[in-house]
Amino acid sequence: MPQKLSMKALVRLYLTHRRGFGYGLRSQRFDLAAFARYADRMSPGEPLTVSLALRWAKRGVVLPVTVANRLSTVRGLARFCSAFDPRTQVPPKRLTHSPVRRRAPHIFTDAQMKVILRRTRALSPWRTSPLRSLTYHTLIALIACTGLRLGEALRLRDEDFDAIAGTLRVPAVKCSPGRLLPLHPSTVRALNRYQNKRRTQFPTVTRFFVGPVGSPIETSSADRTFRHLVRGIQCNGVRHNIRFYDLRHTLATKLIGRWSRQSIPLAHRLAMLSQYLGHKYFHHTYWYVQHQRATLQTAAVRFERYQAEKNPR
Repeated sequence: MPQKLSMKALVRLYLTHRRGFGYGLRSQRFDLAAFARYADRMSPGEPLTVSLALRWAKRGVVLPVTVANRLSTVRGLARFCSAFDPRTQVPPKRLTHSPVRRRAPHIFTDAQMKVILRRTRALSPWRTSPLRSLTYHTLIALIACTGLRLGEALRLRDEDFDAIAGTLRVPAVKCSPGRLLPLHPSTVRALNRYQNKRRTQFPTVTRFFVGPVGSPIETSSADRTFRHLVRGIQCNGVRHNIRFYDLRHTLATKLIGRWSRQSIPLAHRLAMLSQYLGHKYFHHTYWYVQHQRATLQTAAVRFERYQAEKNPR
């Protein structure tokens, strides 16, 4: 790789490389683009260094956790660049005093979910298809009751849904193994109803959820529609915006909260939830125990005990 490539060009190559392995990097790409602009302006033609990354990460009035998150994003880019330019410096972990922490998500109430689903019925139809309202009503309801990631839901195909068996096959992607999800009968009926109407409109299409002309729905388009549907709902997390991903958090958090108040052993349920959500590593499920502490304190203690027994030091 020529050393004279701009940082902007290196970022493009890095994103292409990572996406080739199935990583979307949808949020990281904005930070990487901002870093590339800063690097090309402040140190054009120079390699990525710790000093450069740290100066960029601390720009503006930002919290320490934001600095840590920015450096974590640049660290992956630096590792990529170091394979081609030995002058590259990879920012070490814990360079700052604040560790990378995930931000508390929004947890939907039942009333908020009813409002959102009611709003889907008022969506204006696409010019080439009347399916917009039903598509988003079914998509959002499916994610809310299964915890699917948005990308997983949008990649589903007709053969992944088995109405007779009442199951949904979620293909493996990125760090998530493939899995077969049992569905509630009401979910099966809703998916079957949507599939039949979609086949009437687009008989040759095999993608389950489709856009205006039968083509796959773009993630950006789904996000824009969702932002419209949640407009006016007050976020109870630390972010300013409510995301599709918060539907997944809501399902897991409420399930764990409910189980923690029951006398039935919690550990095996958490293990099943980990598989249901498509977590490759069991400890990833712990993220969902960290919020609503008053409700989930018992679950957190029991889960930590189970983790210690499962992975003794």
